[in-house]
Amino acid sequence: MTDSAATVLLAGCGDVGTALGLRLSERGVRAVGVRRRTDALPEPIEPVSLDLTDPGDAVLPAADAVVVTLTADGRDAAAYERTYLGALRGLRRALPADAAPRVVLVSSTGVLGGADGEVVTEATPPDPQRATAHVLLAAEELAAELFPDLVIVRPAGIYGPGRTSLIERVRKGAPVTHRRVTNRIHRDDLVTVLTAVLDAPEPPRLLHAVDHDAARLGDVVTHLAERLGVPGPPDNSPSGDGPLGKIIDGALVHSLVPRSRWRYPTFREGYDALVGTASSGERDVAGRASGAADGRDGETGRGASSDASTESRGA
Repeated sequence: MTDSAATVLLAGCGDVGTALGLRLSERGVRAVGVRRRTDALPEPIEPVSLDLTDPGDAVLPAADAVVVTLTADGRDAAAYERTYLGALRGLRRALPADAAPRVVLVSSTGVLGGADGEVVTEATPPDPQRATAHVLLAAEELAAELFPDLVIVRPAGIYGPGRTSLIERVRKGAPVTHRRVTNRIHRDDLVTVLTAVLDAPEPPRLLHAVDHDAARLGDVVTHLAERLGVPGPPDNSPSGDGPLGKIIDGALVHSLVPRSRWRYPTFREGYDALVGTASSGERDVAGRASGAADGRDGETGRGASSDASTESRGA
């Protein structure tokens, strides 16, 4: 979105949407944040208070692009259906009748399922294991029906300001599954990926947003323990020698966004920055500023690819 006169709607404008809006605003792009409660949206994001699951007769401003970052208002499949499917239908109704913007749907690598050490790419067929992941896949399919110019971005486990649960688990010495392969992306780098998708004349229609180092969770927590000066957390891996979880091949996203543009190309740089913030006593301030709902970072040992992006509620 290189045109400074462009308008981007941020549908469900929570943590990632807000960070994206601020990044776009720095470039002179008009960023419009659409969510139920807009009092927390910072300037210069233009607020539009609207429940996308029930937009009524509201008509949204004309836009060159729409970025959809939603969070369910509950943890079960019914809540996901209400938020994701309902908000996508409501968004289509609320857009101007003649609108045909590029729509970027932020989904999740959780729709790929839980392979055991296998490498997966954008060509890998989805295999959702959780009921909520089935809904996310249905949301991708619905979005493809509703929006002709659609790009689906599936982030791996998102971490960053306000998403520091793994740091707290290491501080407390809580057991983690050391053998599990984790895939992740820092919130700020996800914003860079979304910006690149908006800028690209012909972006990939499906993109897995993941950093440059799929690592075993044991390596991540050992690194964190060293930085925090605490013992490494105990290992609760099941018996056996093989890895757990999938390895997400990031070749496509890395071709779109070269490594030089990544602020945190691996967990080492990203978590070092978070530990530094926490050590200076700014963690809570950073978390509140990010707008994250619950402080999760998608790295709690259940698999790095959460089955929903951990956005604050903004449908």
